[in-house]
Amino acid sequence: MILAIDIGNTNTVLGLFEDSTLVESWRLNTAATRTIDESWVAIKLLAEDANRDLKSLEGIVVGSVVPKETFVFKKMCEYYLNRTPFEVNGSLDLGIELDVKSPVEVGADRISNVYAAGKLYGKPSIVVDFGTATTYDIIDDQGNFIGGAISPGIETSAMNLFQSAALLHRIDFEIPKSAIGRDTRSNLESGILFGAADQLDGMIQRIKEEKGWKDIPVIITGGLGKVIGGIAQTKTTFDDDLTLKGLYHLYIDLN
Repeated sequence: MILAIDIGNTNTVLGLFEDSTLVESWRLNTAATRTIDESWVAIKLLAEDANRDLKSLEGIVVGSVVPKETFVFKKMCEYYLNRTPFEVNGSLDLGIELDVKSPVEVGADRISNVYAAGKLYGKPSIVVDFGTATTYDIIDDQGNFIGGAISPGIETSAMNLFQSAALLHRIDFEIPKSAIGRDTRSNLESGILFGAADQLDGMIQRIKEEKGWKDIPVIITGGLGKVIGGIAQTKTTFDDDLTLKGLYHLYIDLN
């Protein structure tokens, strides 16, 4: 078994792979105050509940955008599992080119998404990851990462709005029935969700026109991706485990 650990700003997602198949996945809050021991206890309990023996792991791969948590999880793996994780970052020889001005600044999540998309869905292609930030990753016909775009995440933007506007309160997101809201809640649902879907449509169209592409795969992952993909006009494929799959395939191909 291979354990893949995706450490994001909001959540840390762990996946167990057997023969390239994701057989278990767990999600934890990314907690800067969690110690090495506390991290181990949380993961150990999840694995035991699924009847999985982490001591039988063949390898561990980590992709992180939170340096402090990278240290915690690496030390946890070394101490409790007697394994040094393989860390994905922009300084590696990835087998694909990070064709941007500063490759070392490309996050492990984006590297993993690009690698998985090119391997599993074809190239050229576009990945849209709805996380703390919404990222657009552009993959050329050779599988190389040629850049993209970053905007505030849907929930990040919404939470900032709720905190800044005294009369607007947090809501649970539901797909609006109409673009024209008739009360505060439906106004928010329309603006936030339809607004995000239209941003997706607009950005994908701009990217395609800039590159001269027509029908190429657009893969969505993360957060509210499935919801946004369902109301956008752009044809998309939703893969909630894309980042984990990318980490796994990078580990297999580079080791």
